[in-house]
Amino acid sequence: MNIAIINSTDFWSMGWATDPESQQQVVESLVRGGVNVEVFEVASKRQLLAVLEPLKQKHYLVWPNAYKVYAFEGSQQTLWLADLVKEQGFGLIGSDATTLRHLMLKDQCQSVLEKHSVAIPYFAAIDDTMLGNLQAVLQARGLSFPLFVKPNALSTSKGITQDCVVHDLDSLRRQIKKLGEQFSYPVMVEEYLPGQDITVAVFRTPERPIILATYYDTEIYDDPAAVLDHSVRLLDWNDRKWLRVVSEPEVLAKIESVALATCRALDIHEFTRMDCRMDRHGNIKVFDVNGYPGLELPFSTTVWQMIVKMHEKPQRYAFDTLIALVIYCVAHRHNLAVPVVINQLAQAYIAEAASAMDCLSTA
Repeated sequence: MNIAIINSTDFWSMGWATDPESQQQVVESLVRGGVNVEVFEVASKRQLLAVLEPLKQKHYLVWPNAYKVYAFEGSQQTLWLADLVKEQGFGLIGSDATTLRHLMLKDQCQSVLEKHSVAIPYFAAIDDTMLGNLQAVLQARGLSFPLFVKPNALSTSKGITQDCVVHDLDSLRRQIKKLGEQFSYPVMVEEYLPGQDITVAVFRTPERPIILATYYDTEIYDDPAAVLDHSVRLLDWNDRKWLRVVSEPEVLAKIESVALATCRALDIHEFTRMDCRMDRHGNIKVFDVNGYPGLELPFSTTVWQMIVKMHEKPQRYAFDTLIALVIYCVAHRHNLAVPVVINQLAQAYIAEAASAMDCLSTA
């Protein structure tokens, strides 16, 4: 199997690897799995096409490490990297640009999920022209206090503080203005979900989708009204934050139902990670979905989920299993042979996951 990883100048921050060091860890894992890997960086459509042309006869899969690429050298105009790769006839690792467009902005993502009747918090996207008419907007969207306010186009909890939970109209208006002026409008206003944060990795294996759900634990939850803010997200694992595998059968059943519905609605390929909480009635609701879940060892959440799940194994083995699951899904979607080591790692995890689900279903 041949894989070409394509980086895009100035757009690393939205990739599954955000720097060359973390990307090298992925490359080394792929090589250990028997994959031939080439890595490129392009700064324009012209450079991208020049990189892809000699790969056409070698049956490469392309793994884009960015949403966008510059249309021309020296221009700020951008194009969707996945669209350009598909136009050249290459198979993609990860979701295509249509899905990524939906995932890039939270209001667009939630609108798609709402249209497909996926369980999400009630929400409204507020711009500065709506600040004088907030009460009517809230009523029209079925929103009541307390509410949660967050930026519309950021990741890793950027812009999230404990002040994002608001209990009255004046506080709501102040928080919207603060986030709008700092990070741009519109600002997302959501139903406040009082349950604990649950992060869910989904691997769309051909046998059956695999769900890995973990509670996001932190010392801040000594206050039951606390939310997972950016300062906590920046901490190292086990430094006042940690993950714990969800094991309750009834909770897992709810998570699986909403997670798979989310993947279908957004047409997500191979893998993703999404964040959920329970509402006051015990219903699981999705409030964030990742286009390219981070793969930095050991910092990224999806990576740490695998490390926690496979705690009896070395961290590198858990990381290799994560990469293997992604490539296993890709190979089957594109009808390609799976490298032997990749197949062994993926099949071992799939068998263990199936056994665990059987045990839960009979518990």
